[in-house]
Amino acid sequence: MPFFNRHKNKKVFTIATISDKLWDKVSDLLPYEKPQYIIGRPAIPFRKVLNGILYVLRTGCQ
Repeated sequence: MPFFNRHKNKKVFTIATISDKLWDKVSDLLPYEKPQYIIGRPAIPFRKVLNGILYVLRTGCQ
């Protein structure tokens, strides 16, 4: 399980982006994405959103 690197002298594994294997498991839980050419606000792909959520959790930015 990934965790935060609080000590600079230790090598710590963190998730930078979602791997294809993990995305295959997660994508089954999500609803269908909105088609790209529909009138209204453009849809953002769920994978990009999840990568952004992980970035905020990893860095602690608000």
